[in-house]
Amino acid sequence: MLTHINQSAVDPARVVVLGAGGFVGGASAGLLAERGIEVLPLGRGELDLLDPGAANKLRGLLRTDDALLVVSARAPVKDHAMLLDNIAMMKSVCDALENCEVAHVVYISSDAVYADSPEPLDERSNAEPGSLHGVMHLARELMLRHSCAAPLAIL
Repeated sequence: MLTHINQSAVDPARVVVLGAGGFVGGASAGLLAERGIEVLPLGRGELDLLDPGAANKLRGLLRTDDALLVVSARAPVKDHAMLLDNIAMMKSVCDALENCEVAHVVYISSDAVYADSPEPLDERSNAEPGSLHGVMHLARELMLRHSCAAPLAIL
């Protein structure tokens, strides 16, 4: 369930998009820019989250009035090596956020964190991943919840 912190809609000063080289990240960055919102699109070429210095580099790019959109992932996760890479990528993000204040964080996750069900999913549905891909997203959601001081939305 999202809790709105503003009485009315407020555009972010800037949105930093991690994963802007991918389909969802690229489309998100494009739509934000079309709305006149300043965007800092970061794909692997600009910021490799598996690089040992990624957290420091990201911390240096973030501003206190930024919204951070985290879409970056190696997906779908097919084996344990990909799972570990995705956890390491989110560790870089979490390490950067521990010493850096931003206005908002949005993580685009996956419905793979839930078991297949004939019933519609909602915020009360239990997480019950049945794949490495679902496990990865659930772990990353929990990592962000435990390390992010900014308002966090998980979609």
